[in-house]
Amino acid sequence: MALGVGGPLAAQEFQLPSGHAATLFDVVLEEAGDVMAPDAGTDPEALPEGELDESEPLDQPPPDNPDAAEDPEAAADAGEGGAATGGLARFRLVVPGLGGEGAAYEDVAQDFAWLCESLALPALDANGWSPTEVVIALSDREVPFGEADPEAVQFFEGFRIADGACIAQAF
Repeated sequence: MALGVGGPLAAQEFQLPSGHAATLFDVVLEEAGDVMAPDAGTDPEALPEGELDESEPLDQPPPDNPDAAEDPEAAADAGEGGAATGGLARFRLVVPGLGGEGAAYEDVAQDFAWLCESLALPALDANGWSPTEVVIALSDREVPFGEADPEAVQFFEGFRIADGACIAQAF
């Protein structure tokens, strides 16, 4: 599914907090269940241990989650005013020179949250789509979605969307 990011947003260059320029080249929307990665600040000791129980499908929310919809497809169609809710939105941007001098992961780390809040959330809202997760992907070149490019430098960060805010996830 493609997000209507035509016009000024599609080829717009963004000045990132790190000082680097980025250009949005792709948005990928995926319907998904409510299974998400833990928040980045989650204590690993608090996570459940043990092997996966094969009797519980991975595409369904845990049974102790009262807020989760019984039917993920119904939840994706049940947004206010016909807005689609649930799923994952991937915003893919090119940052020339990524991975080089002054553009290592540590140099652009603060850009991910800024892009989620300043680019992804407003674009999704304007198009009536309310995902449960957003992934921001920075790359030094355009790489077709789902294809490998061993020469490309790519950094990713994931966010859970709650109360209109981006919450960093353990990615």
